Formats: sequence, structure tokens, C-alpha cells
Amino acid sequence: MPKLTMATSKYSLIVFALLSTVVFTSTCLAVEDRPHEFIEESARKYTPQNTEAYRLLRVVDGRENSNLTSQDNEVRVKIDTTNILRTTNSNFLSIALDSNIIKERWKTFDFKSERLYTLAKSLSPCYLRLGGTEEDFLTFNHSTYSDYGLARHKNFTNFTMTVEDWDNINQFSEKVGWKLIFGLNVLLRNHDNRWDYTNAMELIEYTIKRGYHVDWELGNEPNSFRKTTGRELDASILAEDFKTLRGILQSRVELKNCLLAGPDITSSGLDKYYGFGIHPDKYLDAFLRAAPDVTNATTWHQYYIDGKTAVLENFTDPNILDMLIREIEKIKDIVNRYKPGSSIWLGETGSAYGGGAPNLSDAYVAGFMWLDKLGVAAANGLDIVIRQQFYNGHYALLDKHLNPNPDYWLSVIYKRLVGSKVLSAKVMNFDLYANEVTDNNQCVRVYAHCTASTDYPVGSITMYALSLCKEHTTKIVLSDDLSKLAVDEYLLTPHGDEALTTKRVDLNGKILKMPSDSTLPDFIPRHLQPGDDILIPPLTFGFFILVDAQANACL
Repeated sequence: MPKLTMATSKYSLIVFALLSTVVFTSTCLAVEDRPHEFIEESARKYTPQNTEAYRLLRVVDGRENSNLTSQDNEVRVKIDTTNILRTTNSNFLSIALDSNIIKERWKTFDFKSERLYTLAKSLSPCYLRLGGTEEDFLTFNHSTYSDYGLARHKNFTNFTMTVEDWDNINQFSEKVGWKLIFGLNVLLRNHDNRWDYTNAMELIEYTIKRGYHVDWELGNEPNSFRKTTGRELDASILAEDFKTLRGILQSRVELKNCLLAGPDITSSGLDKYYGFGIHPDKYLDAFLRAAPDVTNATTWHQYYIDGKTAVLENFTDPNILDMLIREIEKIKDIVNRYKPGSSIWLGETGSAYGGGAPNLSDAYVAGFMWLDKLGVAAANGLDIVIRQQFYNGHYALLDKHLNPNPDYWLSVIYKRLVGSKVLSAKVMNFDLYANEVTDNNQCVRVYAHCTASTDYPVGSITMYALSLCKEHTTKIVLSDDLSKLAVDEYLLTPHGDEALTTKRVDLNGKILKMPSDSTLPDFIPRHLQPGDDILIPPLTFGFFILVDAQANACL
């Protein structure tokens, strides 16, 4: 019978300690050849909540984070370090506030709050989109406008945004480094069904007077107006309204550099939910056919699931996550018919529509949808992704007490580590038993960019990965010379016994929380030496900096 090698003797000590009944017969072959696999197969499968026994294994192995687990799900990642796949906008990860927060008098969104300032500034640079369903029931100040055009619906009421509201949000945005994009009310109509822009002009004139820089949208999800207002607005008519607004912006020297984005159609992947109006694909096609050059960016909205019926498993279902790829391809196909190569924004997005899923969209598990969305969007040609929303609702980054939800921490770390240059990252499975590499793997998703942080040498690479695997820790093996680099690991895991539904998150085993209202915590990486395994536990995600990779694409 073969003897245990010195390289595996420390693992055998663990095996004897945990499994005194194991008989070392032919199994010793497995220990000698695959010590990591043997320990897991003989002891138990790892879960993020089963920590004590694995803490012992990690300590004995000499690395507090090392998981001596099965390598059945080992993946090999090949990153193209020579070519830039594409470059995203510097405001790529952006955020939204729904217009209804104005009607609700801002709730606990206190513009004078030091805590709010600290949390907001850490997400800059970004766009703040102030819009949503309620924008088409909003008027500014006390102006004259056609009462005929006021939208009416049993579930919505018209309301006023005051001068003070407008001053507060503009001054706050400037202070924290956000760019404001505001959705104007398109349902203010004249008797001939043209857009009544009287109220919009009053707002624009006041904006010029105050010296604010604002970009603009017009109408929210116009293809579903039958649902929100009981009437329809044809895409060709909306196109004329956009031409009118573009003319207004072009007529004033102060406004010529303002962006106009639209038409903010609904998600094309949710036909059942959006069956109350015109199909978004048809609406977008008709709009762009009538006005191909009027917008600076084409916008559409996307959610994966219904917040009322969502369940935990939806958030880690690869088939659901893949919906976004198909939607992007459909939108790109339509846009490229009329304005090829132009800018496309995901103008409003989150995990679940209808305000999010309670205790899911605001929990750790929502990070799988959010991080995968950022990776898919960047790799597939979107310039901006606007997260619904910063505050208010189950899908918000902050709760009503201004405490960060897990997706807030994920967003801040993304901002700090992920640069605008996108690299191609290909994931391949390695089947140890068959001794072959395959590309059939939905369990682990990996994306790569040039590193944004000035804390790292130019030429470094940020790889971010999420494991949808429910049982096995995954070893990520980098191809070529990247495997010889030191790696800084930022692993985000659930904190506490609530597991995936927790609203607290650990970074490398330490809970993330604000030390004070004026300070975010330090985001301290775990340093892996060249040759150390890159391991990602089941149902977790994280960022990995390939330090000083000297990637030509990033130099």
C-alpha cells in the first residue's frame, strides 16, 4: 500500500482527527493524489454557514482562508491581457431615486445628514436619475399648464415639486459628485395630443438661472401607459415630443451640452408583466425609426423577476441571470438598425420589479444578480447601468435608517477596484476525473477589467467572480503567466446565521459597517502569494486583483 507523502501528511492528521473510523485501504491513493478532495469527501460538504470545522482546516493548512475541499468544480480562466474588449463610461455604475420620494417629502432622506453625504459621495462619479412612474404625475412649482394634460389614475395622484425640492437635490448632487438626469412629465398634453412643454420650460429656465447642469429624459415606460394612465401614447408621437425637447435644448447656449436620453421602455423579457401596453421591442423600433438621431443614449429598463412572487432560488438561477444577455442582444439589434454604434444605457434596473422582493432584494443574495448584471452589461456593450435605487424600497442600496444593504458595499468596492477597460475572460471547467477541459459551466461566472484603484500598479487586472455552486468550493486556475502573480482577495460572504438572506456582509471574514457617520470602513484585502490557490466558496462572490500583471491592454 502506498505511503502518505510529506506533502499530504498534515492533511492525514486532520482526517484521523475527524474520521477515526476511516480505513486506509485503496482510499490512500486518493489522499496521496487528491488530498483536498479526500478530506471533503470523507468529512462533509462545505456550506458558508458550516464554519468551525473548516476554520480548523484552514488554520492547519497555513492559510486562514484556504478551504481544503473538492476540486471537482475547478475552473480555468483565460484573460486576454493584450486587447481591450471595450471601454465603459466613467459613470458606468449609476443610481436612481424614484420621483415618488418627492411626493413623500423625502422620508428620512435628509440632505443635511453627514451619514447620507458620506454614503452618497462614496459612489461618485455616477449619474443620479430622478424619475420613474411618478415623473409623469409631477409638475414643477405653481405654473400654468393645460389641465387637460394632467394624467389621472386611481393608483396615482398628481403632485408638485417645489423650488426648494429642486434646489436641494441639485445642490446635494453637486456636493457628492453626482450628475443629475431628470425625467420630465410627458403626459402633460395639449388638446391636439402634442406635449405641453410649458411646465418643462419653467423648470429649465429656473435651472439655467441657478446655474445647475442637468441632463434630461422625457416620460417613463411610455409603452405601458395603458397600465398607469389608461391611455396610450404612440411611439411616433413620442418621437415628435423628443424632437421638441431637443429643439429647446439646442436653442439655448447654456443647454447645448445637455444629454437627452430615452425612450425608457419596459423590459423586453417580461412579456407577461408588460402585457398592459405595446410590446417594448415594437415600441422602440417605431420610436427610433421616427427619431433616430434625437437622443444621446437609448434607454430601456430591465428586471429579472416579480417582487411579489420571487423566491430565494431565483437569485442564483443561471437561467434567470442569462435573461439579461438575450435582452441586450435584442436591444442592440434594434438600435443598430437606426443608429449603429450609438450609446445604450440600462436606464433603470434591479433584481425584482414592483419595489423589489422583501428580505431578498435587500439581502446578500441580491448581490448575485447585481454583480452578474454589471459584468454582463460591461462585456456586452452597455455604457451606463442605473441601479433602482439608492434609497427607498426593498431593492434600495440603503434602508430607511440610512444603513447600507449588502449591494451598497458591493457597489462601493466595485467602484474602487473595477476600471473602465473591459477585458475578455473565458471560463472553462476542468474535470479531474475525465482529465479534460470543457466550457460547459454555468456554476461560476468570471469577469475582468483593468484595475481602477491607484493603490495598485498600472497594468494590474481586477477579476470578479461569483459562484452559483451550491455545494463545492471552486478553485480558480489562471492561465499563462497570470498564475504566477500575487493576488489581493476581496471575498464577500454572508454574516451571521441568516446566510443568504442576511442584510450584513463580511469582507474577508470581517463585518462591513461604518465606524462613524463620516467614515466608511477600510476595505482590507487578503494577500495571496504566487502559487496560493484562489478559492471561492459556494454561493459567494468576490474581487481578485492580479497585482502588477503588466497587462498590455491596461498600460
